[in-house]
Amino acid sequence: MSLMNIKIDEDISCIQETGVANFMRCNIWHVKGRDFDLIIDTGMGLNPLKEWVMKETNRPIKAIGTHSHFDHSGSLHEFSCRLGHRAEAEAFALGGRSKTMYQGGWTKLEIVNPNEHPEFSTQTFSVKPAPLTGYLDEGDVLDLGDKAFQILHLPGHSPGSIGLYDIKNKTLFSGDAIYNGELLDTHPHSDKKIYRKTLERLQKLDVEIIHAGHEPSFSNTKMQNIIKEYLTGNNAMSDPITWFNNVSKYGVDHYSNQQW
Repeated sequence: MSLMNIKIDEDISCIQETGVANFMRCNIWHVKGRDFDLIIDTGMGLNPLKEWVMKETNRPIKAIGTHSHFDHSGSLHEFSCRLGHRAEAEAFALGGRSKTMYQGGWTKLEIVNPNEHPEFSTQTFSVKPAPLTGYLDEGDVLDLGDKAFQILHLPGHSPGSIGLYDIKNKTLFSGDAIYNGELLDTHPHSDKKIYRKTLERLQKLDVEIIHAGHEPSFSNTKMQNIIKEYLTGNNAMSDPITWFNNVSKYGVDHYSNQQW
């Protein structure tokens, strides 16, 4: 199995690449609309994504990059409509390794199961270029005909991180601005001061369900706890290798399916 589908409700599904370590497996969100569908983030690109998606819909697709990191932008090139924030347009356009933050400790970790993806190599893995065909920024609205999402600019984890906020249903697709885990603020283009402001903003957001870039979805109560822990210095990720070694001590099957 190369991809798996987790149905959240009638209009929302989470697609995940199998054979990727749990803590790095990107949530690829498929949101169905009356006039078109959204694909929010596209994983590492280990397997064809568009082909999988088109089995589930006959509507046009708008693919959204919440940010340009390698675990979120790998299959973006497959889609003809590619939207993201202007601040990371160069990274989307160039792809590669360093621009998409596949560098340093990340290249030294076995985040892909060699038994399932024997062709994958940490030495040669590279994100294919996917120049944006349009830009999304604070206050823009994506109207799918039967539901609409307001774009929130949520920088800090990366300069062009965005979220998609359904005000009516009080739902947020947050990318990596927040997820249920140790938050990462140490990429070369991360900014801890700006990130704090983003998280303080999210604390005040009228939201009930957060569909994040990693890990299962969670409630506002859980979001408040995650943010509180980070702001008090207790929920920030160490460097990738140290963090991975600490996780490994628990003997977790890193390639098992997430439990939702």
